[in-house]
Amino acid sequence: MKVKIYFFYLLTIIFACNINAQDELDKRLHIKGKVLHSMGKVKNVSVRIVHDDGVIDTVFAKNGKYNLHLELNHKILLEFECVDEDHYTKRIAFNTNVPRSTKKVPTFDLTINLVEKELWKIKEEDEDILDLPVAYLTYDSRKGIWFDRNQKYSRVINKKMKSFGIY
Repeated sequence: MKVKIYFFYLLTIIFACNINAQDELDKRLHIKGKVLHSMGKVKNVSVRIVHDDGVIDTVFAKNGKYNLHLELNHKILLEFECVDEDHYTKRIAFNTNVPRSTKKVPTFDLTINLVEKELWKIKEEDEDILDLPVAYLTYDSRKGIWFDRNQKYSRVINKKMKSFGIY
């Protein structure tokens, strides 16, 4: 009889921990997506997650797909970099500030298109533009969506990239 009570007690603890773990995941920004280039999916991509407090994490995208769970209330830079160094690195910035009253943070689907160095051959003096994030995304709590907070900046960056023949 005591074994059954202990077993029941153990199951209750495990179940409570799983619920708590799920709550913690719901309180993060879930970003899922894929990494492409001109020929389809890019394999062997590292996603570097740079937090505003100096913490750096790295996740590897398997078969061109990735899943990220970012902490809220940080400014985070995502850097998508091909391990073979045949592509230019692409950066996206997120401000993950979300009001405490938000019950569920919406998932963000993000497809990244990496630019092949061999295909585009950008001049060395023009490569600096590729060091900048192509977008700065933040959460609109009224609409419940993620959006590009600085569209004018993004247009300037993307226009310059288009002038190189990219996109």
